[in-house]
Amino acid sequence: MRPFHAIPSSNASPYVIAHRGISAKAPENTLAALLRAAGTPGIDMVELDVRLSRDEEVIVLHDRSLQRTTTGNGPARKYTLNELKTVDAGSWFHSSFARERIPTLQEVCEALRGKCWIDIEIKSDLFHREPPGLLEQRVLDIVGAAKCSDQVVYSSFDHQLMANVKQVQPGAATGVIYSILRDYGRMPSKLTRRVGASVFVCAKQELTRAMVRDAREHHIPLYVYTLNSTTDVQKMMNLGVQGIISDTADDVVKIIKQESDVNV
Repeated sequence: MRPFHAIPSSNASPYVIAHRGISAKAPENTLAALLRAAGTPGIDMVELDVRLSRDEEVIVLHDRSLQRTTTGNGPARKYTLNELKTVDAGSWFHSSFARERIPTLQEVCEALRGKCWIDIEIKSDLFHREPPGLLEQRVLDIVGAAKCSDQVVYSSFDHQLMANVKQVQPGAATGVIYSILRDYGRMPSKLTRRVGASVFVCAKQELTRAMVRDAREHHIPLYVYTLNSTTDVQKMMNLGVQGIISDTADDVVKIIKQESDVNV
């Protein structure tokens, strides 16, 4: 597959990005959800979240704690990888997924190598601040060893983590995720420029026309989450965003195709 490129080719439809895999139809951030997305024609990228276990293995998990999406309890950082592998990460969604386990980033990279692009969101934890650079370096090492570097973009709400990634690997593609409480009033060009990022990511309700104008003027791709309805997808396509992040990415593919057929 071709290396990751942040902006779709001229006149192309926006990228379709599967939020934690096809997370409306399989348990989020599991191999079941991620592989389902990777195997769906028209989905360009999967988005996933990473953090560390107690023994500093990089695991794929959104929340700092286990109870929402697994049968475990308490912060994931308190458990070793072997301990985390004993919890069920799928039956909360449906009993048919009871065999799903929390995957490691290494397992995901090996499973998705050459299949699609990967947006790795690096999570920071206010209640357990990692030593500076530890998680970022572990992630970069795993992606490099799996020979997936060309198909990965890194992103985070913690923009300093993206600066750290660029310091270690200047050629890495990175994105900053907008937080309205911290970043209100700051434009995409300023937030990306100060940490060397190439992509700006925000929630659909946070995106303003001023942000769209600023991004267009500075040629910064806009990726927007979480777009799960036809109305939302059509609105963002009309605004000219470059990435549509959705829990129902397989359905978004159909919406975009319908829109393209109408405009032919």
